[in-house]
Amino acid sequence: MAEESLGAWICREKARAEIYLLRNVSPPGALPGAIVASPSRSNPDYYYHWVRDAGIVLRAILQLYRLAREPAARRRYFDRMMDFVDFSRHIQDMAVQGGTGLGEPKFYVKGTPYTGPWGRPQDDGPAIRAIELTHLAISLLEEGREDLVKEKLYEATLPARSVIKADLEYTAHRWPAPCYDAWEEVLGHHFFTRILQRKALVGGAALATRLGDPGAAGFYLEQARSLEGELRRHWDPERQLLVSTRDQQTDPPRSGLDSLVIIATLGGYSIEDHELYGEDLYPVNHEQVLATAAAQKRTFQSLYPINDPARNIPGIAIGRYPEDHYDGYRTDSIGNPWPSLTIGFAMYHYKLAMRYGRSGSIVITPTNLPFFQALPGDAAQLDPGEGLLEGDPRFGRVVDALRREGDAFLARVRHHMNPDGSMSEQMNRFTGFQQGAAHLSMNYAAFLLATEMRRHLLSTP
Repeated sequence: MAEESLGAWICREKARAEIYLLRNVSPPGALPGAIVASPSRSNPDYYYHWVRDAGIVLRAILQLYRLAREPAARRRYFDRMMDFVDFSRHIQDMAVQGGTGLGEPKFYVKGTPYTGPWGRPQDDGPAIRAIELTHLAISLLEEGREDLVKEKLYEATLPARSVIKADLEYTAHRWPAPCYDAWEEVLGHHFFTRILQRKALVGGAALATRLGDPGAAGFYLEQARSLEGELRRHWDPERQLLVSTRDQQTDPPRSGLDSLVIIATLGGYSIEDHELYGEDLYPVNHEQVLATAAAQKRTFQSLYPINDPARNIPGIAIGRYPEDHYDGYRTDSIGNPWPSLTIGFAMYHYKLAMRYGRSGSIVITPTNLPFFQALPGDAAQLDPGEGLLEGDPRFGRVVDALRREGDAFLARVRHHMNPDGSMSEQMNRFTGFQQGAAHLSMNYAAFLLATEMRRHLLSTP
């Protein structure tokens, strides 16, 4: 029997991914709107609503809502998003009342903060939630539902009484302070957190202007501009790398190579952004981002035995960072590749291909040359200083190589996936078998978002 094509597999897996994802939304016994990171309650216990993870899940549900044609399906997705809005406002209040603040990273499914020892605050969560709820607000405004947006999402009054406003106020005032990274391990200033904070503030300023809150809009934009200078400090010219963390306050210090830098340039797995957000400070085709992606691919290629070319498995399995000691169960072991990150790198290559397709040009520099040299086929035959324009056969070969590279990352996830289409947090670095928290929500959200981006790419003339 002929092997199922990647496209056919994606169609089949999307249906399963949606089912698995939605099972983690408002599970039995939870408050409506709670999204568990995983149904696993022991070894490890991930049965919590993480603000960061839940925000990206919301993005996937919003995508399902926008794509749905049946009124009943649209209503189901809409109701789940509104439940999320209400739950988010509830946990904001609970965090403030409990004294931990909006940087509290995770909550019990009944809506109370987790109060045990943990890396807090984690300030990427409020930024991601603001970004994704701003996307929701835009959709509702385009449907003519401004009253609902003002009632549920953004009200101009202070102190903040609406979920987006509360997150933006927190982000605008809090961003200069150090926080824990998205891996919940390192205290410092993080590229991932900062780029999402800036994005939240830029989009929030535009939304505030649209909803008659110009004073707040000006303040948010002022803070976003201040963030830009801090973000530029993350470039290490000697290593040709955007380092993940500056001003580390945790021992031992990290090397700074971290896959979250690339995920950050996706806006948290975001397919496309509304014009409210303007131009990204670090778009996917920025030469420093390309150089960092090349370094990460090289590092993970050599780090994990399952990436040995002799195994003849397509793509590269991507992990968190080279020094990782968390294996999904213990923190004193060795780290592994993650499906969600490998999917994120697929999405990065798709988004890069789309961006070049829209701009019609590719500029080769000494900084980004290693990225292009590592692409499959003869797309690597380029020199610094060259500018490829649409119509040049080499331009088409590079864009096609980016698409094929994205497909290879998805094929890698497919190779290690469980037979029922389920995905756990990690893939064992030696065997590829799934391990860690089962049915990780982030995996399914990332898969739905990445494959929709792939569909966009293939449908673009």
